[in-house]
Amino acid sequence: MHFEVNDEQEQIYGFYTALVRRNASLIKWLCMRQSDGDSALCDDLVQEVLLGLWLHIDSYRRSVPEKVWVGWQVRTILHDWRRHRLPPPAQLAFEVADSLAEEAIHTREQLEELTSYLTDSERDLVQRHLDGYKTKEIAEQLDLSSNAVYKRMKKVMEKLRIINEQINKR
Repeated sequence: MHFEVNDEQEQIYGFYTALVRRNASLIKWLCMRQSDGDSALCDDLVQEVLLGLWLHIDSYRRSVPEKVWVGWQVRTILHDWRRHRLPPPAQLAFEVADSLAEEAIHTREQLEELTSYLTDSERDLVQRHLDGYKTKEIAEQLDLSSNAVYKRMKKVMEKLRIINEQINKR
């Protein structure tokens, strides 16, 4: 399949490419701040931002300083990303479901076997999520920040994945 590209499209692409190059450090810095140092999440956010910039490139006006426009666009894209992403409990529930499905864990007994390798506090955290408590509620119950609860749950999910792989190798 061959696509025809006209001069205007080439100019837009050239401008976009140069704009991204000139502002790469600003984009990365804003995404890193948003991701709390999680480099994988930061990379995902950078991709969201690059797509968003491309989709909104026609809104750029030379009367506005370039860095101001890019900063505003990045903040808007990140705000939209935060607003539209699933809330942590639902996101974690989907991650748990995906992890369980991927690893072919279909029974309660298998889940109980996996969680038996967790510490009491890790098992308690998983149980609270499975019981439907919101991250904010768990944070209040455990006297932690919501971010701390989310990060701990993410680590527990990774631990469960590794444990499941080891069990399946037997």
